[in-house]
Amino acid sequence: GNARLDFIQNMEYKFVELLSCDFVASPEEVVRHQITFRYNSTKSKLKLMQSRLQDVNALVKSKNPSLLLQMQRQPGGGSR
Repeated sequence: GNARLDFIQNMEYKFVELLSCDFVASPEEVVRHQITFRYNSTKSKLKLMQSRLQDVNALVKSKNPSLLLQMQRQPGGGSR
């Protein structure tokens, strides 16, 4: 299907159309492909961030083990 999105500003005495966008629905296969791509991209970013966190934890553990323990006790602090 088709859709239209209008951005309208309400002035005191009239309405001003600021922006109007027309949309056309994408085929289901294109939507599935986009969802798969975004999911896999987010998943790989998560793995990268987890790896970085492990590296930082290892560095902190070697330099200051008590600090690592404090960081891990904090809510949302570090991986175990």
